[in-house]
Amino acid sequence: MAIKRITSKLLLLFIALSMLTGVIARISTIINNPILKLWKEFFIIGILGLAILVILPKIRIHTLFLFLITGLTTIAFLTMNLNINMTVLFYQLKLDLVLFLFIIAAYDSLLILKRDELESYIKKIHKTFMVFAVINAIVIVFEHYFSAQFMALLGFQNEQWGADTGIKIVATDGVIRSPGLLTYFVPAGTLMLLAFIVTIETRKAFKMRRSLRLMLLALFAISIVFTTYKTAIIGFIFYLTIKTFEFIFRRLYLIFTTLITMVCFTIFFVSTHFMNIYYLVNKFSPSIAYNSILIRIQQHLAILDSMETTKQVFFGVGMGLNGKFGLDKTAFNINALPTDSTYIYLASNYGFVGVFAFLAVFIYVAVKLFNNRSFDVFGIRYIVIYTFAIEFFYNNFISSFPTNILVITMILIPFARSYHVKVAVKKEKKHKRELINAKAI
Repeated sequence: MAIKRITSKLLLLFIALSMLTGVIARISTIINNPILKLWKEFFIIGILGLAILVILPKIRIHTLFLFLITGLTTIAFLTMNLNINMTVLFYQLKLDLVLFLFIIAAYDSLLILKRDELESYIKKIHKTFMVFAVINAIVIVFEHYFSAQFMALLGFQNEQWGADTGIKIVATDGVIRSPGLLTYFVPAGTLMLLAFIVTIETRKAFKMRRSLRLMLLALFAISIVFTTYKTAIIGFIFYLTIKTFEFIFRRLYLIFTTLITMVCFTIFFVSTHFMNIYYLVNKFSPSIAYNSILIRIQQHLAILDSMETTKQVFFGVGMGLNGKFGLDKTAFNINALPTDSTYIYLASNYGFVGVFAFLAVFIYVAVKLFNNRSFDVFGIRYIVIYTFAIEFFYNNFISSFPTNILVITMILIPFARSYHVKVAVKKEKKHKRELINAKAI
């Protein structure tokens, strides 16, 4: 087996395992193996290492550029945060740097394949994704209707959830927010939204019986509701609204899509910084207004108020000083504030330089994908605009594993397809020039 096939197979295996994170997390806590808890980091570094090994004879410019940008950015922020405890600092790097390395590893793994091999590989990714998405959806339904049995199956006791069990179980008004086979209801809800969109957008690329496709769409829609993840439910409505406008106003769909995206971004920004929308929602649902809006406003303003200097506004209050997932920072005398959204996570760790850099990248990607829809086989462009228009202020995309790596992989696929087309065009032009020169001689 060629080495290049190993990297692509490892990436496919990583995608499959990433949709079983709850199972892996539960096993790792039972056997208490610290190495198993770092499985995804080892996997990503392994894929990257193999990919580099294959391309070393003729390393690509984009790979060097990405490494250079990643290295310089890492050194710059490390230099600015040398006053922070090294354990806290390197834990933060583990969260963010590995994700950047995954981008390089996944993109190179796709480009290593030939054009026809890539098209065949995309079919394998689609099949793998759909199989594990369906399994997760069925489990989400099971967890909703048989919550007591689900808790008993895992051996959970009352109030026993979170890091000690590997799976975070949350209940609202006595109803479990179903996590599927993942570790938490948030990535489960996002996964179901992604699966719903992929099922619709791949209807031309990958043939499926209409009755089966409708059944899957119904299953994913129900599963989104059963996770009770309101941001994904809003994203579901957001997607259907855009598709409706696309169908009615086919020539003006880009204008309407842009307007809807901008309006949503503005509403969600206002809802997490000012009290107007909180007061409105509070009239209809005090619990949603408090849990989803007021707490978010308090968290965001607390971190923004802690930015006392110009340096902190531009580059953050300090890497790893905020954020309550993973590492127990009280052991280092750090009173960390929650960073439950991409926006405040970036603002806290990397300042508004990081915030605007993230938005710039996602807007660029969205523009490229909407302008080159033929390359976007999974319809990931809709998840891209959902991520920065809706989810940006309400969920942390960067730390939301595995949906972050699934979305990144599906974003990279159109760019890889575009790259192969450009290479093929260049070869054809070169061949034509050679023929012309030969005739001239």
